Order: sequence, then C-alpha cells, then structure tokens
Amino acid sequence: MESSSASNSHIPLELTLNILHHLPVKSLVRFLCISKQWRHLISSQDFIKKHLKLSIESNRDCGIILQHYDDSDFLRFLFAPLSYNNQFGNAVEIHSALQLHILHHCDGLVCLSNEKDEVAIWNPLIRKYRKLPREPVEKPSGFEHSTRAFAFGHDPQNDDYKVLRVVEFYNAKRRIKDFEVKVYSLKALSWKKVEEQWPDKKLSLNPGSASLNGAVHWLVDSLQSKIESLIAFDLATEKFRFYKAPDQPDDEERVFPTLEVLGRYLCYSVLVNHNDTTYHEVWLMKEYGVESSWTQIYRIGQGEVPGIFVYRPLMFSKNGKEVLLEEAREHYINLVWYDMENKTGQRVENRSFPCGFTASICTGSLLLLDGDNVIDPSMLDATFGFIRNLSRSTLLEECP
Repeated sequence: MESSSASNSHIPLELTLNILHHLPVKSLVRFLCISKQWRHLISSQDFIKKHLKLSIESNRDCGIILQHYDDSDFLRFLFAPLSYNNQFGNAVEIHSALQLHILHHCDGLVCLSNEKDEVAIWNPLIRKYRKLPREPVEKPSGFEHSTRAFAFGHDPQNDDYKVLRVVEFYNAKRRIKDFEVKVYSLKALSWKKVEEQWPDKKLSLNPGSASLNGAVHWLVDSLQSKIESLIAFDLATEKFRFYKAPDQPDDEERVFPTLEVLGRYLCYSVLVNHNDTTYHEVWLMKEYGVESSWTQIYRIGQGEVPGIFVYRPLMFSKNGKEVLLEEAREHYINLVWYDMENKTGQRVENRSFPCGFTASICTGSLLLLDGDNVIDPSMLDATFGFIRNLSRSTLLEECP
C-alpha cells in the first residue's frame, strides 16, 4: 500500500536520492514497496548505475559468496558480508535458481554455468536471475574434440552485460586446432557469432578470466614461446588484442599462473621457483594496456603465511594494506588476510563457513531488477505442502 507520508514528503528530491544512493541493497529492495514514487526512483537505470558506482568506489556493501557441496552432494551458496574491520559476518544461505557453478562475477552479477553449457546471469543479493538460451556449437568438419571457455563482463560503451564463449576444436590426427567465438548480449537477449574469430590458432586458453575496462581477459599458452601472454577481447568493438605478462627472468620457472581483478587493476598471480626457492608473486598492471606498467605489489616467501603455498588474491582490505587470499588445499579452502607491509598472514576464522568451498567477491548491486525471481526451495516445499493439505481437507469435506 502506498504511503501518503512518503509521496507528500517535503524533503527535497536531491536529498532523498543522496540518502538512497548510500544505502545497502537489502534496504533498497525493501523500500521498493514504500510508494510508487520510490519504486520508480530506485528501479530507474540512472539510480542503479549511480548506486553501483558509489558502491565500487567506496568498497561498501561488499562480501564473499561461498559455493560448496553439502553431504547430499547438492551445490549450495552462502553470502558473508565484510565489515570495516576486515571481519566477515555470519554466512547466510542464498538460493540459486539453477545447480550451476560460479564462473565469473562483475558489478554484483554472477555468471553461472555447468558441463551441459547451461548459462545464467544471477544477482544473488536481490535474488534475481536470467537464464540464457542454449546456443548450439557449430563444429567444423574433420574436428572431433572440443573444450569451452566462458567470460563475462560489462560493455560500458553500450551499457550492456555480455557473455563470451570460445570453443576450441582439435583434430588429433592432423594436430590442428580451430575456434568458434560467440557473444551473448543481455540487452539484446540473444547470441551472435563474432566476425573476428580467434586471432592465433597456436594459442590455447588457460582456465579463468578477468573482466576490466570493458574487456575480458585470458592467459594464453603457446608451445612455440616461453613468453607468457594474455589476450583481451573488447566487448564493444569485438576485437582481440594481446598483452605480455610481467617479464620472466631466464632462470625462473613459473607455475599455476592466474589472472584476476584486484582493486580495479588487472592482476597476475603466479608461483615462482628460483634457485631452489619457491615464492608467490602478485603483479598489477597499474596503467591499463601498458605492459611496462606491470608492478609487483608483494611476494610471499615460504613460511610467511600458514598453508601449502597456493594462493589466489581476492580483494584488498578496506584500508588497502592487506589482501584477502584464497588458500587452496586438497579437500578444503582457507581464507587468509595477508599484511603486505609486515609480510604476515592471519587465517580468517568464521564458524559459519563450510569446510570445503570456493570464494567469489560480490558487490551489492540492483542490476537485473527486471529478472526472474529465485524461489527459496524451502518456501516452495511449504507452499506445495499447504496445497496438498488443502486439497486433502477439501476431499474429506466432499466425502459423504
């Protein structure tokens, strides 16, 4: 029911908007029901973009999504908010519409997929999603094997969110490869084949991508070269471009490289073996697109942080002095806050976290307000139970 006090408020509209822009998503979703005026304000594209911009700049309304399998082998998701003292609140279950894994995240939206090529875009904090239509793979003649890689990001030029799918085909007898590149537009609600196909058929994609500055990025391998590169796909122009990874000395061996986004910078993380010593390095591309701007921001030596020494940087702390690391173990994951100045690490202790999980960063966002609703399975069961009981009682009343 519309509130007359809200619609007839004497508070200036600019002040109202300024207050609403600084509120968390959870509160704004509730306020959608206050009045038609507030619903119109909060659901407008201008408001949603301004709110997201402030959330990203201030690192507020931020937390982590934990995905894990329960004892019945059911994939579950939990969300834990981050406070200003680097502490995570209790992890609360959030329901996904589909049993799909998290691939990538961008602006509070999460891209989900599975082995059957089912793909969905999900806003976990407002419980909305959009399932993408299935898109067939056009396999060229003579090729038998294929692998798929997805990426998800924002096209600021067209204000659109897009999913890129690259399929790599392989002919074992002739030892040749071919590629298919297609992109899905959330604005157009359709897939299309990209005219500019994969630029070098000698290159293979490493798993995992990073979305930044209107482009998606992968690390690529070449058997002909020791120099590691990354490839970027501009979501607006639909063109590919190459960048070199940080320079590697001849006497270094690099393993387990990953590409992330850390503090709005492209981030290269790698395990280095050098003179019988192993350490973990993280580099940031301080000026996007400029290879000479790669800067090493920290190096973790053995014994500095508890664990087995395989880390993935997730996010900076509120003050920027620490970085949250995902420490990969054989059967479970730990989170570690690493102090870059003091070179010390401290594990995140939170009893509400499951033993085995993978973590993804999530920023509060109102994007996809017009998507489909995610229904809580327990609520669905309760509804069906109510209907069954109602039907049973109705039948009893009708019996003579």
